[in-house]
Amino acid sequence: MFYGYWEKAMKLTYRKALNRGWEPVLYHTDNGQRTAAILKRGRKWMEIMWADGSKKRVQLAEERYMRPMTSKRG
Repeated sequence: MFYGYWEKAMKLTYRKALNRGWEPVLYHTDNGQRTAAILKRGRKWMEIMWADGSKKRVQLAEERYMRPMTSKRG
């Protein structure tokens, strides 16, 4: 399958997420906090992108572990 140059190479930053209309969040995990952005939000699931560019589909209930990023510094 062909991937565009943005699929594998893009690293997510606070400013890139805002410019694309996504919601930057801090995701609290067992190993600390990870930076992510909410790409799509459905009825039961949402798709998030981690700062390293990988994507994950999570349930909406996982939103309780997220808080909005209010500045570039977190």
